[in-house]
Amino acid sequence: MRVKKIFQKEWFLIAIIVLAAIVTRFYHFGQPNQIIFDEVYFPKFATDYFRGDYYFDIHPPLAKLMMAGTAKLLGTDLPTTFDFKNISQTYPDDSYKILRFLVSSFGVMLIIGIYFLTKELFHNKWPAFLAGLLAIFDNALLVQSRVILTDVFLLAFGVLGLVFIFVSRRKRPFSCSWFVFLILAGLFLAAGLSVKWTALLFVGVAGIILLTDWLKNKQFKVFLSQFLVLLVVSSLFYFSIFAIHLKLLPQSGTGDAFMSQRFQRTLIGNPLYGNSEIKPANIFQKFIELNKVMYSANAGLTATHAYGSRWYTWPLLIRPIYYWFGAGDDVSSKIYLQGNPLIWWPGFLAIIYWFFWFWRQAFQKNKDRDFTSIGFILAGYFCNLLPYVFVSRVSFLYHYFPSLIFLFIALGFFLWKYFQKYPYLVAVVLLLIIASFAFFAPLSYGLPLTESVFNERVWLPTWL
Repeated sequence: MRVKKIFQKEWFLIAIIVLAAIVTRFYHFGQPNQIIFDEVYFPKFATDYFRGDYYFDIHPPLAKLMMAGTAKLLGTDLPTTFDFKNISQTYPDDSYKILRFLVSSFGVMLIIGIYFLTKELFHNKWPAFLAGLLAIFDNALLVQSRVILTDVFLLAFGVLGLVFIFVSRRKRPFSCSWFVFLILAGLFLAAGLSVKWTALLFVGVAGIILLTDWLKNKQFKVFLSQFLVLLVVSSLFYFSIFAIHLKLLPQSGTGDAFMSQRFQRTLIGNPLYGNSEIKPANIFQKFIELNKVMYSANAGLTATHAYGSRWYTWPLLIRPIYYWFGAGDDVSSKIYLQGNPLIWWPGFLAIIYWFFWFWRQAFQKNKDRDFTSIGFILAGYFCNLLPYVFVSRVSFLYHYFPSLIFLFIALGFFLWKYFQKYPYLVAVVLLLIIASFAFFAPLSYGLPLTESVFNERVWLPTWL
């Protein structure tokens, strides 16, 4: 009886979530000691800050700055002479572990954020607990939380930004705490944008939340103040990140060719550096130009990829991504970005169910108390997915991750709302999900597999 009471405590549920997130994200830490998929890019960009050589990336610089800054704070120099050329290339030292540690830490932070976002939506610890467990035991999110890629940063920042938006709504308008949480929301949402522009999804959902409040309460002054606070805070943060980025890269580098002569005129070592016939660009002009070039580069991507996929294949897990391969004398190891089908497929069905539920509720005078929260979940899911209908550039399964966050919440709430009277049934469902997670775990952690063991997964190699 005492154990049952402890399990009812929210602090105990949060402790389970945090511990499970840490164990799954840090198990087999640092392995393999080789480049995995797009680790050919981001660690190299981080090392450019140690040299001060200007580089160009199609994404904003915050994640790379965080990687370089973490290494610097810990007194570790990243390998500036390593070429980061090929997948499965062995790292020259252990400094890569610092970058993976940073990513995995944000992977844990993301799980905590999902818990509190769900709690804010439904004001109940149990759907929050279930959503957190679903996020923990999804293999795709696990993989992305263990390798030196940037998606987990934007997801964690975006989710926490929404959490602070919801907390601010519970505060008295124009009070000190109201402003504090609005500012925090603006900082975290801007941080997501400063990692990847796909974090616009979270900004859009925040806007829908505040707009809904205005239409409901008719308090335009409050809405305008919220909008201005978020706009000013996020704009200043976003600009500051680029200012730091440009300040730390004063020298000529691989990114010169992307920039105008006025920009190159400011880079030490560039043939145009100090040229009196060319007017140098100031920090604001460089900021604007860099963002324009990033936008053009994103829009102009035409290359294809063997593991590229279309948006309508993502919910069904039709095209996982082959991240890494390692081979020994009698074993082989592989890492795939492969989701847990016992989460993705039922989760997609839950999204469809909630869509029709929301549609029915919209025409009823007395709406369910969860009507607005379900609407936010659907907005989050589809506002990320539907723009890819019009995207012609190559896209990948990981572009589904922002939608996946809301899928976890949708499925977790579905399990609680309709099966809370049958806790043992929910426990069985969770055990099946964990068993599926364990089945795919060797392909998530890159664990050694004998050929005979690997071939026992009869349908898996054909599907992948």
